[in-house]
Amino acid sequence: MSRILVAFLVLGAVCSSSLADPVYRNGEDVQVPQLDGRIVGGEDTNIIHYPHQISMRLRGNHRCGGTVFNAHTIISASHCVNTLASVENLTIVAGSSNIWFPTGPQQELPVREIIMHPKYRSLNNDYDAAILIVDGEFEFNEAVQPIQLAKERPEPGTPVTVTGWGTTSEGGVISDVLQKVNVNVVDHADCKKAYPILLTGRMLCAGVTGGGKDACQGDSGGPLIHNNELLGIVSWGTGCAREKYPGVYCSVPEVYDWILETAAAYDNVGKIEFL
Repeated sequence: MSRILVAFLVLGAVCSSSLADPVYRNGEDVQVPQLDGRIVGGEDTNIIHYPHQISMRLRGNHRCGGTVFNAHTIISASHCVNTLASVENLTIVAGSSNIWFPTGPQQELPVREIIMHPKYRSLNNDYDAAILIVDGEFEFNEAVQPIQLAKERPEPGTPVTVTGWGTTSEGGVISDVLQKVNVNVVDHADCKKAYPILLTGRMLCAGVTGGGKDACQGDSGGPLIHNNELLGIVSWGTGCAREKYPGVYCSVPEVYDWILETAAAYDNVGKIEFL
């Protein structure tokens, strides 16, 4: 299932998107990528350890995660924004560990423009990358910082980290506090056994043996990081933290050039700069 969730805080209830129709493989009921995603098997963390993490909000409600690329550019997933008719009421919140109660100098800016990858396919979330340009600029501090992009995929088995405010169990509720979970890069051929039809070369898989740790509902668009670089964008998977079904991410090395070229087109000096 794709990993997006719009959270509505109404008397403590959280409403998630419904499941799409299933497809069938070898007689088994296998879900098409769905609109949800979350951290399972993780732990609380502080935004100062992951200052690139943002919350994408629609009418004040958490919709997806994302990553600060520069002062006015956010990287997220196309499936987080492909159903939006406009950028009205869409904002980016940075600098807080708690999704409902700001910790420290939280910053919120409206989204001015959305650019989805031109090759994005909603059928299987291929090329699931998007850039959001905010109106204004984020002020960098210990809780808000940009991240560099990974140029190459690490070897299978390499430890990587995914963060977000998604639900902490399949079908559960989103977390108030930013979560992190450590998983491992899964060999592409092995991941292809789980997703023989939907998986493409623009996707990267990560999980742990036996399941139990994963990204899922509400984590969509958020960062998978390795060596303090953005390696993947939370995209989709069958269920959450299920054995034999690792999480699937848009592979940043495969969309690296598009991100740089697109972001540079909106940069005042035509150059991407990092602290």
